[in-house]
Amino acid sequence: MASANDERHTRTVRRRGVDAAAWGIPAVNYALMRDAAERLGCGPNQVVYWSRLLDWRNQTLTPNPDAIYFMPFYDVSQGPVVLEIPAATDDGAAIIGSVMDGWQVPLEDVGKAGVDQGAGGRYLILPPAFEGDVPPGYVPLRSEVDVGYALLRSSIASGEASDVEAAVAYGKQLAVYPLSEAGAPADTVFVDAADADFDATIAYDVSFFEVLADFVQHQPWLERDRVMIDVLRSLGIAKGTTFAPDDETRAALSDAAGEAREWLDGQYVSFFATPFIPGTGWALPASPELVKAASTGFDAPDSYPSTPAGARTTGPSRASSTRAPASST
Repeated sequence: MASANDERHTRTVRRRGVDAAAWGIPAVNYALMRDAAERLGCGPNQVVYWSRLLDWRNQTLTPNPDAIYFMPFYDVSQGPVVLEIPAATDDGAAIIGSVMDGWQVPLEDVGKAGVDQGAGGRYLILPPAFEGDVPPGYVPLRSEVDVGYALLRSSIASGEASDVEAAVAYGKQLAVYPLSEAGAPADTVFVDAADADFDATIAYDVSFFEVLADFVQHQPWLERDRVMIDVLRSLGIAKGTTFAPDDETRAALSDAAGEAREWLDGQYVSFFATPFIPGTGWALPASPELVKAASTGFDAPDSYPSTPAGARTTGPSRASSTRAPASST
C-alpha cells in the first residue's frame, strides 16, 4: 500500500510534469526532427532535403505537399557557422524560409521574403557566448543555444517532374560550413529523405521526458528558463545526471505528458478566436503575445508566453501524427 509520501510524490511529479511538458515541447520537437535527420546520416552542419514533393513518409508538423524542402541543421558549439542562401533568379527560382534555434525561436527570415530580399546572402550563425568580430559581408544571427535548424522552401513552378527537378537543383546551391573554413569550404553534404521515413512525431509519454532530458544535458540554460531547473530536478532531469526514473515516476510522467497535450489542445483552439475574415475559421495559429515575443527574442521583462509556444507546436501534431494504411508500406 502506497504511503502518503509516495502519493504526494506522484501528485507532484504529475503536476510538475505537465508544466515541464508545456514548456519543453518546442525543444523536444526540434530534437525529434534532428534525430530523424541523423538516422538518415545527416550530421551537424549538413542538409536533409526532399527530392520530390512530400508524401506520408514525412511525419513533421504541417508540411506543405507543394514545396521542395531543405532543412540544414546547425551546431555552433565549435564556432560560428555560415549559411549561404542563393540569389533568386529571373525565372522564379527562390528560397523562402527561416532560421530557428533549438527552442524554435526565429533568428531571421531568409531568401526572397527575408533579409536578403532574394539577392542571396551569407548568414553567420553565432554561438551563445560569441564575443569576436563579425567579418564584413555576413548577416549575423546569434543563437541562444548551440543547435538549431533552418526550414527552407525552394519554390516550384508546378508539380511537373521537370519543375521539381529544377527546384531541387536550385536548392542545392545552398551551402553550410564552419566560418573557420570560409576560405575554402568543403562541399555541403545533402541527404535525400524522399524515400525514407522521416518520423519526428511527438510521443506524449515518458519518452517525451527522455528527449527533453537529453536536450537539457547538452544545451545551456537560458536566463529566462532558470525557474525550470528545480522543477526538472524534481522529475529526475538535471545536468550531469542520468535520467532514470523508477516505474512509479515513469507512469506519472506518462500521465503528465498526456494531460499536457489535452490542456494545450484546448489552448490552441483559442488562437482562432479572431479570424482574418469575420465569420470564417481562418486565423493565425499563434497568440498575439507569442507573435510579438518571438519577433523580439522574448525580451519583454513582464511576458514569457511559454504555454502558447507549446500549444502552437502540439496543436498541429494532431494532424501530422496520422499514419498511412498498412497497404501503403
